[in-house]
This record gives sequence, structure tokens and C-alpha cells, in this order.
Amino acid sequence: MSARALRPLLASYGGGHVQIVAALARAFAARRDAPDIIGFTTAHAELGRQGIAAQPVSALLDPAEDAEWVALAGEFTTAATHPDIPVEETRAYFALGLRDLAQAQGREAALARVRREGRTAFEPVNTMRRYLRWTRPDIVITTTSPRFECALQKAARLEGIPGLAVGDLFLVKDRAWILQEGYAPHLAVLSAEVARALVTDGFDESGIRVTGNPAFDRLAPGPGDAARRDVLRARLGLDDRTVILFPAPGAQMSMIGRPFLQMTDVVASLEDFCRGDPRYAYLIRAHPNRPMTLPGDARYGMLDDGSLLGPEDAILVADVVCVEASTMGLQAALTGKPVICVGFADYVLYPEFGLGRAAADMAEAVAILRAGQAHAVAGFEMPPLGSASANVLAYVDEILLQHADSNSPNQTYGEAQ
Repeated sequence: MSARALRPLLASYGGGHVQIVAALARAFAARRDAPDIIGFTTAHAELGRQGIAAQPVSALLDPAEDAEWVALAGEFTTAATHPDIPVEETRAYFALGLRDLAQAQGREAALARVRREGRTAFEPVNTMRRYLRWTRPDIVITTTSPRFECALQKAARLEGIPGLAVGDLFLVKDRAWILQEGYAPHLAVLSAEVARALVTDGFDESGIRVTGNPAFDRLAPGPGDAARRDVLRARLGLDDRTVILFPAPGAQMSMIGRPFLQMTDVVASLEDFCRGDPRYAYLIRAHPNRPMTLPGDARYGMLDDGSLLGPEDAILVADVVCVEASTMGLQAALTGKPVICVGFADYVLYPEFGLGRAAADMAEAVAILRAGQAHAVAGFEMPPLGSASANVLAYVDEILLQHADSNSPNQTYGEAQ
């Protein structure tokens, strides 16, 4: 776009969203741009594990201005809540949220609200405006999470800095803030169907690009995939079986308050099915947040605690994937694997988008397997796997050219609107 390196600000929470930021960080670095990266909550540690230099939440603090709020945040942050989040970072997160609330509502009202609502009360737009004035990035890029990410996008708009939000999946619940006034004017989405739905709901069509999800670039097929699949399956003793992959959940309860299946029940169902049809075997992939073991009498499957296969290799090894709410279900569907969505089709929406079969429970999932009715997806309107990061960077360049053309030479970049 120009001779000088771009200075984008990239920020996200953890989970699947930080994988988007990681992919974009590598893409920007490959063309010698200079991204400033912030990892909220678990994202900071995950970026570090990937060798990506990122700043923690505490980088947003001003030691002098925020000392009072850090002290008050101690009421809500007495112990670490996750191994990837030091208590000091949680305290910084609450301090920044409290600071903004107190500016808007007064100190006592802010404290009372956080006691009632916890972190869901936070959207620290003023704090984010302060950080943007310190750093003056060329563009603000986040994923589509609420709270701090949403605040960054609103702050960028107030500061006259272009903002781009990069979506991960179908952006259904995210529309509650994506469609708010003041949110990012530019949006990169997974598929054409997602784009059409957002335009129907009121997002400006000129501000949407179908790019795919950068986190899925590593799923792109490679010339050595078939040979690698054969090697991995032989190593696991599964070379002569039809392999059912079941990614285990990371908690007992889903984010919508619906309990996940007990893994002992899942294993029992799969054991019974494979006992009746020895052409099949199953592979349970344990979630890193929730270690597990197989029952001692399990005979027809195996457990991967993450030490045997990475997520992409687990999908490569599998022939069919059963999921509850795991993103691995979508990843598998996009690589052409049949997917059965057990119990959460109305939440993850894979079947609604033609990306799998819905099953109310394991009994129905087994019936679908037994009848050979699990089929690969066809016709999902998404750019080719492997192209999303490049597509997003091309959109960034387009946004910045538009921004340069729409501003007079005398306007200060970052001037409040």
C-alpha cells in the first residue's frame, strides 16, 4: 500500500478468537509491517506460546491515573481464575473497567454495578481512546467479542482511526453489538451467507468483505496430506478402521447453560456401536481445560490428551466427526469431513448452514452412523482454505486507501470526530 510499514493494532480475547489474531500477526510480520498486539485474558499467554510478542492488559494502565482503580479492583480479584491469567492481569482488567464506569456513573454506582454484573458490565471506551492517543495505530483490528474488543472499536471510531472487526463463525449473538451505533464500520466474515444475513439485519453492505477465517488457514489441504494421514493412522493402529472423532468439551456446562454430555455416556455409546460394527473405531480428543481418562473396559477406541495429535491432524485422521459445541466440528466440515452435531445444533448452527447433521442425543448420532447418513458438506460459499489472512490484509489496504482519500491533507490522523 505504501513504502512505510503499517502499524496496525491487533487485539482479542482467547479461545478461537486469538487464533485469528495470531494468523494475522504472522501475515503482517511476513510483509514487514509492525503490528502492536494486545492479548486480553487467556490470549496473552497463548500468543506467547506461539512466539508472538504481545502486550498484556496491564499495558493499558497509566500507573499514576489508575492507581486508585487498581486498588479498588482488589475486591474482585483475590485469586487467579485461570492458569493463563495472572491475578495481576485480572486486577488490571477490572481496574480499567471500573475506571470507565466510574467516569460515567460515579464511583459508588460503578462498584455496585460490578458487584452485581461482574465483568459483563465493562465497555471501557475512554480507556481505549487514551491508549489509541498514546500509540496512534493506522488501523484497529479486533475480533467480534464484546467488552474490551467492542470498546476498542468504538474508541477507534471516535478517534477517527479506521476499524475492522474480523468474524470467526456465523456472528449470530455477536450482532447485539456489531449492529450498535459506533461499532467498526468494516467487517470481515466467514462466508457469503453470513454477509447476506448481516446486511439483512442492517450492516452497511459496503463495509463487509467475505474473507474466510484466518484461523482456519492452517486447514488448507497440502500435497502430503494423504501420506501423512496414512502414517498417523498406522501409528495409532487405526489404518483399517473408519474413525469417529469426538472432541470432548472443556467444561461440564455450556455457555448457554445447557450441560454437555457426560463423557462416560459418550464412550459407552461409541463402544456399543463399534462392538456391533468392528469396521469402526473412535478417537476421543480431550480438552486441555478438562483432563480425562477412558474407562478401564473400553476396547474399541482411544483417547488423545493432546500429546498424540494436534487439532488439524486429529481431523485429518478422522473419517467422521461428532461434536457438541466444539469449533472442531466446523473445521472438520470445511475440510470435507462428515459432521454430526449432537445436542447443540440450535446453538452452533452447523446444520443450519449445511455443515453437518443434527442429532438430539448420542442414540440419534449412532443411528445416523449406522445408517451411513453422515455426509460431507457441499456448496458452502467461503473463500478457499488458506486464503483468509491474505484476504483480510488486502481488505486492510483497501480500507486505508479509502481512509486516506476521504481525509484532507491538513486533517490530523486520530483527530476526534
